[in-house]
Amino acid sequence: MTRTLRLLAVTLYLSSNAFGGVGDVTLKTDHPLYAGEGAFQTPEECVRFAVKEKKEPQDKAIALYLWFLTHQWHLMSPMEWSVPGRIPDSKDAGDYETVVFDANRGRFSYGYGLCGTVHAWNEVYWKALEMPARRREFPQHVNSEIFYDNQWHAFDTDMAGLLFRRDGIVAGYNDLQLDPALADSVKSPLPHYPFAWPEDFNTMKAGWQEVSKRDSWYRLYNGGYAAHPGIVSLRAGESFTRWYDRDHFGGPEKRRFWQHQQGGPHRQWTYFDKENPYHEESSSNARGEATYCNGEFVYEPKLSSDACREGMSDISNNTGHQLHSPQLHSVNKQQATVTFQHFSPYVICGDPKDDANPMSASATNGLVIEGRLIGTVTCEASADQGQTWSSVDLSNGVDIRLMAAERNFAVDVTDVVKGRYGWRVRFSFRENSGLDSLKFTTTTQVSQAIYPRLTANGCDVDYRSTQRAVVAVLPNFGLSEAALSTIEESSMRSSNLSYRIKSTNDRLAYCATNTERCHVVFKVAAPTMLTEVRAAVRYQLPVPPTEGCEIRLAVSTDSGSTWSDFAVADIQADNEFSSGWLAGAADVTDAGVSKALVRVQMHTPGRPAALIDAQLYGIHQIPPAGPVSVEFGWRDGTELKTHTSKLAPKVISTRIHIPTATDVHDSYVRIRALN
Repeated sequence: MTRTLRLLAVTLYLSSNAFGGVGDVTLKTDHPLYAGEGAFQTPEECVRFAVKEKKEPQDKAIALYLWFLTHQWHLMSPMEWSVPGRIPDSKDAGDYETVVFDANRGRFSYGYGLCGTVHAWNEVYWKALEMPARRREFPQHVNSEIFYDNQWHAFDTDMAGLLFRRDGIVAGYNDLQLDPALADSVKSPLPHYPFAWPEDFNTMKAGWQEVSKRDSWYRLYNGGYAAHPGIVSLRAGESFTRWYDRDHFGGPEKRRFWQHQQGGPHRQWTYFDKENPYHEESSSNARGEATYCNGEFVYEPKLSSDACREGMSDISNNTGHQLHSPQLHSVNKQQATVTFQHFSPYVICGDPKDDANPMSASATNGLVIEGRLIGTVTCEASADQGQTWSSVDLSNGVDIRLMAAERNFAVDVTDVVKGRYGWRVRFSFRENSGLDSLKFTTTTQVSQAIYPRLTANGCDVDYRSTQRAVVAVLPNFGLSEAALSTIEESSMRSSNLSYRIKSTNDRLAYCATNTERCHVVFKVAAPTMLTEVRAAVRYQLPVPPTEGCEIRLAVSTDSGSTWSDFAVADIQADNEFSSGWLAGAADVTDAGVSKALVRVQMHTPGRPAALIDAQLYGIHQIPPAGPVSVEFGWRDGTELKTHTSKLAPKVISTRIHIPTATDVHDSYVRIRALN
């Protein structure tokens, strides 16, 4: 059976059955700092939360600066699988190509990074505040400059530092060059230079003194972007639990994370959990300890019902369901295939065997698959949306000759999917074989700053859901051109653009054969009607940019007959960054289609244009929510308290009151889509 027919089968089931899941579910508490994803789902929402009623540009900028200080912190940058053939490892500070520059991923999964990383993320938020932003070179450091009131101003959220002009305005590089004495700053209760911390005092003051001597510090634009949707959708029989305590799974030796650091990512010099960050002379409140949380998705599809198909990305038309064994089976005895999937804004992590390195070494308990099989069933797992597959051994180490016809299995697939945001797991069976039960347990890393924290003396929580889910299209540019055809609409590629397999020695995915305009087209297909298409691309640029450089994203919902631009790169003449990211989103609701095309158009006059990376997402419509339960667990003092609210089907928003007392310590929050 062709992939197209399989997708059609899934589409027909999803469109004709009101399954019991819940789409795009968020929670927002009344916590003054950490209200949860219901307040921080998008950069625009974060900016509104941070700025509140501020009116003046500098007041807005400082409010957002303080939000950064309490929601991000300094540590080795997170890294992921963006270079074919290269295993990410955050101990390798020089491996720039694998660093995470999507601010949405940073906000949901991490919250920490080195200076160049967090200041790249920050560009997204400054732009949401309608303030142009760029990174600036600094001695052994990277800074940010933002533009308001017709001037550039330096905001260093990595080292928690500001400099002020004598009129009280935040200084920029040009101000330091006009008045080098500003390196001594002025008195301010805000976190600012020079720090009382001796090492940083000397380093940063000396750095600013160097900045004052010349103007030729690199100006870097478009280093960060936001594309990955912050959307969690649950299927019937699936729960999503966030555990605030990283030791929930059994102490330091059982911690699960995605960072090469003993015991997991953590740091003590931060403004985390400080509602009013301050620094006056030798006094500051910068000793907040920041670390991470865990998320746990548990999905137990009901195989005897076709409702389990909402958890599938692919299914052959000879697959059937029945109440007796095997519940999931082949109706004609020929080979039947089903593929289950998971995707979220939280990175899959693992318990490293050495308690320090789940990245380039082995780890467990990131994805565990359990179930009961009948006869002979084969299993494969994919970490790249089905572009490549790894065989999964369901034998549990038992000699196949000794196996029972009916048996339980449990396999750990962490090393296949860790560091990713989703997986696909494919089962095949024929004759009288099949499956009676399945359980997928996926553990993720969660930024502490995105956890919906409770407040004392009663806490109000706003629950919200929409009929939205996400399909990811993340091309594996390490594959052959033929293999990539499932994602690229190669017939529409311009004749002067060549695909070249990306590798550790060649960062380019596509390169033009001349200096003329070129383009490549990617496919975004969803199982149901698309409502939005998002894309982000990383392009190569000459330094300085030649006049007429142009990078555009366009969408088509009529197979390429017409195109609409939805993002155009703002390429500044003084840019000194040899690559950049362009991201955007297009509303395609009115088209009423389940497939769209995204065109990347490039032109760098005087030099062949080149594409380094591309990430695409389709947000699609799913049926109204079924019944849902929301459970909070917390400790009042040392006593564990819980509160569960059960919501009727089709509830899209409601307020839940949690009866906390005076001494509140967050424990867990669980959302469950009930069968």
